[in-house]
Amino acid sequence: MNAVCPGCAAGEHALPVPEALEDAAAAAVDPPAAAHLAPPPAPGPQPVRESAAVVVLVVVAALWLLVGVLGMLHPDPDLHRHDDAYRAGHLLGGLVGPAVLTAAALLVRTVSRRRGRRREEERLRVQHARRQDLMQRWRRGWWCRRCRVAFFPSGALHPGSPASPALAAQHYPAWVLGVGAPGTRGEDGQVLL
Repeated sequence: MNAVCPGCAAGEHALPVPEALEDAAAAAVDPPAAAHLAPPPAPGPQPVRESAAVVVLVVVAALWLLVGVLGMLHPDPDLHRHDDAYRAGHLLGGLVGPAVLTAAALLVRTVSRRRGRRREEERLRVQHARRQDLMQRWRRGWWCRRCRVAFFPSGALHPGSPASPALAAQHYPAWVLGVGAPGTRGEDGQVLL
């Protein structure tokens, strides 16, 4: 496909954006423009956040453990009047409760992380599909070496689509995303570069 630049109305200086980026010097693409013409970034995984319930359980367990340890270090002076089972429960109760809460926190954390990973996998799947669509749009763009503008020829974005105006490099990503670039044409109809 040979595209005609809307800026200079010549086709011999136009080449697809991927080719222009491969040999940026020959295509007269300066580094700032090359950064704008770069392909859409690949989506990356986001960290799975900790559940608020896990944080609450761990804090309560830690406070309970602190109270239990303080109780063991400074036992009640009247504790000797009770039977052995009561004394053991009084001394070990500060350890058993926090252990149960910690086990519950670990269980909640495991379930929460599993759900979070599933949500993240689904988000990445959707983002990868979206990126494939964006990559198709990105590959359809052209760069004019003479005018140093990007553009989409007619029919490049979808069948029957009109040609885009000459786009400054910073407006190219917006056109790839399909939102157009506000301000690419002035009030008088002139292309703003």
